[in-house]
Amino acid sequence: MKHSANDYVRNPAFIILDMLARICARHEKLYCYPSHLTLVELIHKFSGRSMSTRTLCRHLGALERDGWLCRQPRHRQGPTGELELHSTLYMLTRRAVKFCRSLGTKLWTFSLPAAKALIHNALPLLAESLTRDSKSTTNRAAQAPPSWRATR
Repeated sequence: MKHSANDYVRNPAFIILDMLARICARHEKLYCYPSHLTLVELIHKFSGRSMSTRTLCRHLGALERDGWLCRQPRHRQGPTGELELHSTLYMLTRRAVKFCRSLGTKLWTFSLPAAKALIHNALPLLAESLTRDSKSTTNRAAQAPPSWRATR
């Protein structure tokens, strides 16, 4: 079946490319073959965005059209001679790998100062508040009436 330019979206959702890249990275490969249902569930879980499998297919087609990934349908002939359909094989292109690597580098660059600020500023405040809370808890127990202390 030949697809026209109108079958795909103009600007694909890069959250789909991100999900595919994460699945590939988890298995240390440049390809993966999750089902459409799995992709829809992961997108909803990590981004809160709901989409139908048909919308997912439109975005996947646009990502393929724009050179971010290659898709190959997987099927084989079953023991009874019928065609068995399997999930599509998604292969990340060099462009997608470079993009994901640069995105990871940029995230690390931006997150490092935030992590340092958290360690230097927030952790001492947290430790101080925990110490203060533990002291107030022991003081409250000491000030409680004798009958309350005995039953506890």
